[in-house]
Amino acid sequence: MTELPRITRRGALLGAATLLAAPAISYAQSDVIRIGHLTPRTGFLGPLGEFAVQAGQLAMDEINAAGGILGRKLEITFEDSVNPQTASAKAERYIQRDKVSCIVGEINSASALAIGQVVQREKALFINTGANSDALRGSDCRKFMFHIEGQNSMYVKAVGRVLVQQGLIKGKKVYALTADYAFGHDLLRVAKRFMGENGGTVANEDLIPTDLTDFSPSCSRSAGAAGRHHR
Repeated sequence: MTELPRITRRGALLGAATLLAAPAISYAQSDVIRIGHLTPRTGFLGPLGEFAVQAGQLAMDEINAAGGILGRKLEITFEDSVNPQTASAKAERYIQRDKVSCIVGEINSASALAIGQVVQREKALFINTGANSDALRGSDCRKFMFHIEGQNSMYVKAVGRVLVQQGLIKGKKVYALTADYAFGHDLLRVAKRFMGENGGTVANEDLIPTDLTDFSPSCSRSAGAAGRHHR
């Protein structure tokens, strides 16, 4: 009996991406299946993006070493999305010029929203692997987007329910420090709603610039707010 090649999680993900994009693949195309990978490789999310690139490269190598997908070689092109404007432009180029079967990746919720607009217009598949904003699954949900990552509401409720059980929400006040971009704005909104629904309140909040490296002023304000509310 012939042993089937071992399928890894990375291989399964990229294989699923290709199968979902199958209607867009024609037998007249080359023997190469092309996937465009978009994620930040510079800026404040750059370190996370580099891990994603390494995982994608490893998955491609594993799949090709095992004979590819249905006998076809997998080719992943990696691009730095940097910001929403760049993400939108590169997504459009991937689809129109490079003729990729699908786009995979992203971490920045604002960039994922921008890519969503492109794939909706171009009728191309986008598999979101790391952007968490609820808007991507709600108000800005797109027909051609597929998510393998959780959303902010899931994380808030998962952690929040444990805090409720431990008596750390009802009657309590919290100080929120949140990243000042789409993900953080959405996370703060969801967290404040959960607090209100469970008898807690947000005493104060700060939106933290994504390029900030010194958090001491915010920490001082949060400590001061906590002191005032415990007097």
